[in-house]
Amino acid sequence: MRLNQFFESRFQWGVFALLLSAALMAACTPASKKRTAGTFIDDATIEATVRNNIYATDEIDNSDHIKIEAHNGTVLLAGETRSEANKTLATRVANQVRGVKNVVNELAVMPSVGIGERLDNSYITTKANSVLTVKDPISGTDMARIKVMTARRNVYLMGTVTREEGDKVAEVVRNIGGVEKVIKVFDFLD
Repeated sequence: MRLNQFFESRFQWGVFALLLSAALMAACTPASKKRTAGTFIDDATIEATVRNNIYATDEIDNSDHIKIEAHNGTVLLAGETRSEANKTLATRVANQVRGVKNVVNELAVMPSVGIGERLDNSYITTKANSVLTVKDPISGTDMARIKVMTARRNVYLMGTVTREEGDKVAEVVRNIGGVEKVIKVFDFLD
């Protein structure tokens, strides 16, 4: 076996293991809040397809910095794009992807942020995930059902929660250093 074939097959098994473990974690949540393995895989497929389709257009390129998250068919677009036309195009392209129910476009029309700010955003996302795990604001629940994304120091929260749970999660994140604003993109159970 050639070395690149070895790594390729290990990579494929790694992706499979990651998807399987995420699906199993999703299966451990309470029944009223459970995301099925199929929903988890559908969202991952939607994210990849939206990303590929957006960057396949002639108008959008690497000078646009578009972050994409999906949860239960809702697609969140955040980051920066060079023009209002590109912002509109990104929404249109995302809406055309099979399985997309709703697109929340939070793109800012401005030059793409630099690597330093991108690293800050990644740090805030990592910190938010860590703090949510430690503080456990919705006790007895699997925090893996909350998705966190940060762009321009604005933290976007996705997931399926009650309004009270959403408020608790938002309050924890709001008190993290460096967070400018918290935007809830939750699916509410009530």
